[in-house]
Amino acid sequence: MPLAIYALAAAGFAIGTTEFVVVGLLPKISASLHVAVSTAGLLVTGYAVGVALGGILLTLATRRVPPRRLLIATMSVFALGHLVMAVSPNFAVLLVARFVTASCHGAFFGVGAVVAAELMGPERRAQGISFMFGGLTVATVVGVPAGTLLGQVAGWRAPFLAIAVVAAGAAVAVSFLVPASDAAAGQEASTGIPRSSRPALVAALVTTVIGWGSQFVIFSFLSEYLLRVTHFSIGGVTAMLLVFGIASAIGNALGGPFADRMPRLALPITFGTLAIVLTAFAALGHHRIPTAVTVFIWGIAGFALIPACQSRVMAAGQGSVLASMFNIAAFNVGIASASALGALLVDHGHLGALPLVASALAAIAIPVSLGWLPAPAQAVPAGATTARAGGVG
Repeated sequence: MPLAIYALAAAGFAIGTTEFVVVGLLPKISASLHVAVSTAGLLVTGYAVGVALGGILLTLATRRVPPRRLLIATMSVFALGHLVMAVSPNFAVLLVARFVTASCHGAFFGVGAVVAAELMGPERRAQGISFMFGGLTVATVVGVPAGTLLGQVAGWRAPFLAIAVVAAGAAVAVSFLVPASDAAAGQEASTGIPRSSRPALVAALVTTVIGWGSQFVIFSFLSEYLLRVTHFSIGGVTAMLLVFGIASAIGNALGGPFADRMPRLALPITFGTLAIVLTAFAALGHHRIPTAVTVFIWGIAGFALIPACQSRVMAAGQGSVLASMFNIAAFNVGIASASALGALLVDHGHLGALPLVASALAAIAIPVSLGWLPAPAQAVPAGATTARAGGVG
């Protein structure tokens, strides 16, 4: 494994930690900055908007910048933004800094996925992507709990300061370990997606929104479901979330090699598995041990989708950085829309139906993922990322 991949994963760890740790800090932020908890919640939704919208705009604005420089710059601004958050005098400054760092998140992963794929070569592209995104999954298991604990002990500003230090270290690691390239990261970002590839790209992005997003109909309300339907204690819910986090890390690690070995069938097989597991979760949700087993399998299947979805989009988009960035946005659109659907169902008293709705969406994703498969000739050949999107080399 190239050392540069580890540098990208370290950056992913910092990014994954800040994305989710803020949820546990909202009450303290609300009290400290004298805003309502609902207003403080804008730090969550604003971040998703920043990743999806700000990331695309930043990618377009920096399309002439070589990938290594862009990775260093985005991670440096990300670190600086967290320093600003740590000393924010009011909520407005905190929210703006949060949006800026979210934009860096989107651009970093859009370019980083292309760089990781290029570093690993066409035969191991998804493995490179999965390892880079592995930083995110490790963050959910280690970074988020540690950051939440730090925030409870030392105040809500302390986790942002710690993330700034990790991000700065990752930027230094990227500067030393990622090979330089004279090509611009997005030099053909606006026109680099062949017209003939666009239907496949759109279908791949829709697949990400529906398929990846499906599980967030229930995941966004998993704690509530486990408390009210499965009747776990608070401690039991915490343990189940840890089980899910461990399973997600395993799934991400397995998903890369699986997508490399079966690039055309990895997604439909994984969606099918996810649909079955979520149906089982609905049927067995009143029993604790079967629920624990299904949550573990769900975590594996659900997060095996990350490298498979990203690899599919990159193949459909012919290695374009912009296509890669679109998929980072698609992940967030899927999460937001599925969470909104789940909230609507919960508001109407249908908490118990969430797993079945999630299962139905995962099943719908199966034919969508099969509808516009890139032809073998469309697979990104060795070096194509460098030629089209400024990959390293």
